[in-house]
Amino acid sequence: MARPSLAAIWPSFTLFPLAGVALLVLGTGRDAVLITIGLVLLGLNVAMVANYAHWTTLRVEGDELVYRTLFGTHVERVALGALQRIDAKRYPGAHSGVSAPHFVARGRDSVVRVNTKPYRLADFVGLIEVIRGVNRCVELDPFWSRVAAGEDVTKEIAAVPRSRL
Repeated sequence: MARPSLAAIWPSFTLFPLAGVALLVLGTGRDAVLITIGLVLLGLNVAMVANYAHWTTLRVEGDELVYRTLFGTHVERVALGALQRIDAKRYPGAHSGVSAPHFVARGRDSVVRVNTKPYRLADFVGLIEVIRGVNRCVELDPFWSRVAAGEDVTKEIAAVPRSRL
């Protein structure tokens, strides 16, 4: 099982609440709208951290790989027997960078996509071992092969094609 690391999402419970607290301080005693917005921002922040801490999981359940998030309401499944390949899909990021690699498990008729930014990549080693223990035919792309081998891939930089403007 892989769960998000609270250490990886530290801005969510350290920096982001500052905006809500600032609005509460500015609106104290004078402006009900600022106080309401501040409380809503703090509430959204608490909900986001609680979602990652308690309801977001990636695990093998029975004979399926299951990803749950959004308080358990969003579920993606792929049967382990139908699992064909695990890829690391990257998306263009800000400032010509790249996003964290996504864990993309492709089955015959379904796909599980997980953004790995809030996870420790080492947590995926055990999950990949369980998956490959059940289905030896699962192919790993070079990134996940290196992760499964225990290599440090945190310093990897991949080029992202720039737009043709």
